[in-house]
Amino acid sequence: MRVLVTGGAGYIGNKVVEELVDRGYEPVVFDMFYWGDKALDPLSSSIEKIKGDCRNSKDVIYALENVDAVIHLAGIVGEAACLQNHKAHFSINVESTRTLINICTDPELDLVRDFIFSSSCSVYGNVEGLYDEVTEKTPPHPLSHYANAKLRSENIILERSKEVSHFHPTVLRVSTVFGWSRRPRLDLVTNLFTYLAWKEGQITVYGDGEQTRSLIHVGDVARAFVDVLESPRFKRDGEIFHVGDRQNNRTVNQIAETVKSIAANTDIEHDLEANADRRDYSINCSKIKNIIKWKPQWSVEEGIENLSRKLEELDWDWESDSFRNTSYDYE
Repeated sequence: MRVLVTGGAGYIGNKVVEELVDRGYEPVVFDMFYWGDKALDPLSSSIEKIKGDCRNSKDVIYALENVDAVIHLAGIVGEAACLQNHKAHFSINVESTRTLINICTDPELDLVRDFIFSSSCSVYGNVEGLYDEVTEKTPPHPLSHYANAKLRSENIILERSKEVSHFHPTVLRVSTVFGWSRRPRLDLVTNLFTYLAWKEGQITVYGDGEQTRSLIHVGDVARAFVDVLESPRFKRDGEIFHVGDRQNNRTVNQIAETVKSIAANTDIEHDLEANADRRDYSINCSKIKNIIKWKPQWSVEEGIENLSRKLEELDWDWESDSFRNTSYDYE
């Protein structure tokens, strides 16, 4: 089975591609390779790589040739990165989804029936005081351009599924990701705290740190995408699933304290004057566990310990812009 993975060289993407290879699929990586493709080097003999832009219908049409399913991960990820260039953000995070869906479902072309979209739990915004926890039925209230784009893409996908009966999309709302990937990101809260503890022995928490994050390891996210793909269509057709772990719901302060418990001689300070990320939610993830039978394997502690070892073992330039999504000049 040939599976097109858009954004397959990225932080989550290369892990999804690796999971597909391990299970015997033929992944086709469709990516602009903003940060290169070295993360895919160990998989090069088992995959096909296509450099292309999801906004370009010609690129998409040729990339979809003989493809059985699509996992759509491509996008500018995170609010800070989206603010770099609003036009690039809109064209990549919203309109590329429309282009991809139009081509997947056009009757003139070979129809791609199975489509899995990587959305985000950031669509819920701040629900502190409104809901003890959020389920897939909780009304979204995005607070950022990034979250709003994810919600708009969800609607584009799910509306088309109502019009085309043999198009079977699934939306995965991923919670806050952490952990080691061969294309590391050090601008995610848990990874950033781990890096700062390793490099400087000091973590700065912006605001009071009482906002809740629902954490999930990048390896578990990859397994979730492939588990959903392998599940019967009637279980996932038109469905939205949270990808996270209720056991890993932590406040930002608790994340910092967990890192401190693993990285000795780390100090924590608060910058109460700084603008803190206002997202605050606790995610219920029982639906994907009950219906798809997916369950996470990584704890927060295990993920932090693993990332700390990688930082210590690998002689990489960890200050490189390639490990931070805000560093790229998106066009």
